[in-house]
Amino acid sequence: PREPTLAVDIKVLDFVSSLFLNVAPNNAGWTKTVETFLEKQGYKLKTEGSLRKRFGNALVWYNFLQDATTRHVGDVLRVTCSIAVELHDGKQHQSVDEEFDAPDPFSLPCERARHPSPATPDNISPQSSTNIRRAMVEDEESDSDDPVPVGSKRRREEREVDEAEQNPFADPSARVRPSNYLRSRCPLCFGGEFPRESDGDDPDAIICLDACFTQKRNRQARDPPRTHPHTVFLPERDLDAMERYMDALRARKPPPKKTKVNQDDQEDRVEGGLHVPNSVLDGCESGFTAADERRMKASTQFFDDTALMALLCHHDIVLFLANMCSAGEKQHYVMALVETLFQHLPLEFRLGILYDIGCQVERSCVKWGFLDRYIDRISFGISVFHAFGHQWACQIIYHPRKCRGFGLSDGEGCERFWHSISKLIAYLRYHQRLYTLDRQVDYARDEIVEGLGAWLLRRSQHALKKRKAAELILQGCGHQEVLLRAQWDAQVAAQTKPLPRQSKKAGKDAVNELIRLRETQSDLKKRVKEYDAIIADVDSPLDEYADARTELESVRKKLEELRTRIRRKQAVLGVGDRTRLTNLINNPFLALRMQTLALKQRLRDRLRFRKFELDRLERSFRKQVQ
Repeated sequence: PREPTLAVDIKVLDFVSSLFLNVAPNNAGWTKTVETFLEKQGYKLKTEGSLRKRFGNALVWYNFLQDATTRHVGDVLRVTCSIAVELHDGKQHQSVDEEFDAPDPFSLPCERARHPSPATPDNISPQSSTNIRRAMVEDEESDSDDPVPVGSKRRREEREVDEAEQNPFADPSARVRPSNYLRSRCPLCFGGEFPRESDGDDPDAIICLDACFTQKRNRQARDPPRTHPHTVFLPERDLDAMERYMDALRARKPPPKKTKVNQDDQEDRVEGGLHVPNSVLDGCESGFTAADERRMKASTQFFDDTALMALLCHHDIVLFLANMCSAGEKQHYVMALVETLFQHLPLEFRLGILYDIGCQVERSCVKWGFLDRYIDRISFGISVFHAFGHQWACQIIYHPRKCRGFGLSDGEGCERFWHSISKLIAYLRYHQRLYTLDRQVDYARDEIVEGLGAWLLRRSQHALKKRKAAELILQGCGHQEVLLRAQWDAQVAAQTKPLPRQSKKAGKDAVNELIRLRETQSDLKKRVKEYDAIIADVDSPLDEYADARTELESVRKKLEELRTRIRRKQAVLGVGDRTRLTNLINNPFLALRMQTLALKQRLRDRLRFRKFELDRLERSFRKQVQ
């Protein structure tokens, strides 16, 4: 301005900027307080409320200069570090001229795409000019009233479907270490030398995901674009492209039509790649609102932005944020965040993901082929405090205390982050939502990084203490570790097996199976008699005699096992050895008996799972009381 009417000391602007990082930004409240204070000191402004707009403009321009300085310093450091370590963003080294033209690796690739260079005549290639001219012709044709030929319309629709079925994220580049952006966000998770020494399939880093529907923005005209130099938000077009891609994959294989059949009558099975049967996953899905994408958590009629979804590292540092515009917690936000993270990681980097409904995300990945490029490098888990809402069989597989590689991670970093920005809920309903969140995230990251040394010492001492206590318990139990691991594997196998279903053909199938077992028993008895005859015959050849002696013991062992199975099957059916099974194939009593036994087994398994859950809670309660 040529004739400024207000001068504000830089120190005051710096103080207010720091204050608005620790409390909800409130320029009106701050200026009103200053006016009241000056009035008490004998300095009264000519117009009431005149300080608010002028001080607000000064603060905006001061923050703008701060951002420009941060961006310039980051550019200089990027080029200097790249030349020093002979790496560009974890990739192969580029020339110096390419370094100055390269985008800033400390910002998101998707963020760099938000501000493309203007399409001036000097920088438009012949190919791009042809595309522009073609686009103009197509626009003119679409605006005309002439009907579009059916063939060209069909080809255009097929081309759009093919484009939607292509993954909007390119294949990750080969890196020798994580990108500079991730190394700058959390040096403990992504810094240091690579490749790291890992123990088997343990994850190299652990992240957590969650959504928060209290961070909304009212439906109104958007603020002017204002981008933070270290923004963590994914662009909307990437989120929309991921949604179209996932919808296209689901359209290839539509889900079967739901019929009015009792859930207990359906066949329970474990889908390929998973370790939990469908009945357990269906129970988890019905018990969590986050698992139902169609369930409304926020109204899109009154809010433009309905929620936030965050991806945090093991040390509660925000890596990426997604601005949600849907009424429910849709999975394409999760997939977009994870895809973006893998774009910054080496090709052999393994990741542990903790999410409230991690079991449902892995189920979708296996069923529809999401994240197929990385699924073999991902270990899914459930955050600790949400794990108790899942089925017991699901907890056995996905609880972080039972998953190898997660250690003492709780996966609740997102909850702590939501609590830290809860003071902004009212303010972000109206003003500069994304920019304010970026400033808060950057400030929180600086504070966490400063305390990482003390955090590492405190948590390592805690882990060593826990390990020592666990070793004392193992030494005092009186059993070897091999036996304990075998018993645990047996428990997991028994409690994650599919439940028996109720079927009208259960009785018939059980009778047919018993008939088959009896026929097999008769065959084995004949073989035993044959081998006994060969051994008893003194004139039998030596080779036949040796083979008979060798095979006789194994056949008798199989026969004994088969007799045990037959006795169990007969006890289940309630029949004896001399009962003619062919007369019982269509017996209605046996069909009802088998259905009742299947229902009984389901009830017993569910009661047993419930007992395990309550036992864990009771032990925790006793420990707190003592």
